[in-house]
Amino acid sequence: MPSNMPHNPNERKLEQVKNVYSFWGKFPSLYSAQDAVTFLGRAKTIRRRAVEKIGLKRGDKVLEVACGSGRNFPYLVEAVGKEGFILGFDYSQAMLDASKQLCERNDWYSLKLVQGDAAQLKIHEKNFDGVLSVLGISAVPEWEKALQRCYNVLRPGGKLVVCDARLFTGFLRFFNPLINVVYSKFAAWDPSKNIPEKMKEIFGNGEVENLNFGTFFIATSIKKGK
Repeated sequence: MPSNMPHNPNERKLEQVKNVYSFWGKFPSLYSAQDAVTFLGRAKTIRRRAVEKIGLKRGDKVLEVACGSGRNFPYLVEAVGKEGFILGFDYSQAMLDASKQLCERNDWYSLKLVQGDAAQLKIHEKNFDGVLSVLGISAVPEWEKALQRCYNVLRPGGKLVVCDARLFTGFLRFFNPLINVVYSKFAAWDPSKNIPEKMKEIFGNGEVENLNFGTFFIATSIKKGK
């Protein structure tokens, strides 16, 4: 192993995530094209649906984990309005740079961008009304810790919504080996993570909506308490 490579497995995975999304951050137009293929042409519909699941209202405070180049920002801005607050969190600085450019083009001044590891989620803000992650948690090496951090920063009654991909079932499962290789290489995706089940374990509740022939899901959990 080269001397400059991390020795810790999680650190090596984080380095892979950084490299993959640094590439996409430098080519946002190419990432948009990849987005269309990943969502089978329903990217806007599914992303909007995920945001709707949070149930945000004007003036609310929302965190997006693994915000990438800001593909969900239009729907979040629409939901919370100018009175609201949006924090975009991502491990890739290149992706955050693309997000910043998007915000500047659209005059979205209620947005704050923070770089870091979602498993640590080092932010000052707490008591979010909602937390969103779209195609993000599955790429986090220590994803269970990331889900727990999401729980911690929510206010009682706040919702965590995670939208992510699944492998095909039924006769389409023959495409899975190819999908697994492509997604792991170009999205640092790990389909072995049972995100909805872990959310239920942490929150004590959860519901799942399946989309795109079962290849996408939107999992929702509510933080109980007063």
